[in-house]
Amino acid sequence: RRAAARQGLAGVTVIEAAWGQVALEPHDLVLCAHVGPLLQPGSPFLTEAPRLARRAVVLIRDAPGGDDKFFFSELYPQLLGRPYERACADAATLGALRALGLEPEVVTIEYDSSQPFESLDEACDFWLAYLGLEGDARARAFLRRFLASRLRREGGGWLAPYRKRASVMRWRV
Repeated sequence: RRAAARQGLAGVTVIEAAWGQVALEPHDLVLCAHVGPLLQPGSPFLTEAPRLARRAVVLIRDAPGGDDKFFFSELYPQLLGRPYERACADAATLGALRALGLEPEVVTIEYDSSQPFESLDEACDFWLAYLGLEGDARARAFLRRFLASRLRREGGGWLAPYRKRASVMRWRV
């Protein structure tokens, strides 16, 4: 809402609810960006979104070749004892759309999705929450050392550098 207001965009409706929990009227555009469970094959969203769009649907999904999100391929084995496996990728979503008879235009984009932090403690809190390890003192100590060596100092804070690649799948209805 704030971003739309800053850009002077009118007619933008933000609906804060899990998919399927709110009855929706058709909108000009249905947009879903990086919400893995909604973009997996078999998701009700993929079937319903085209019916809720009057003009177009745009789906944005991770594409191969981007940076390792938040160093997960290193952190999962060390902190969670298992490898980091990416969720449904763009090819699976595209295959699910084609199975529904849809043939979206696909464009791959690259962009900076770096995450700023005011302090190393804030960065540790972020990672602990993301990994489900809140309150784990051992994990916090490990992350503090790990992040101090991986994050970049940026002004008075820290930056987690993250270059992202995504597939933008779009079609008109």
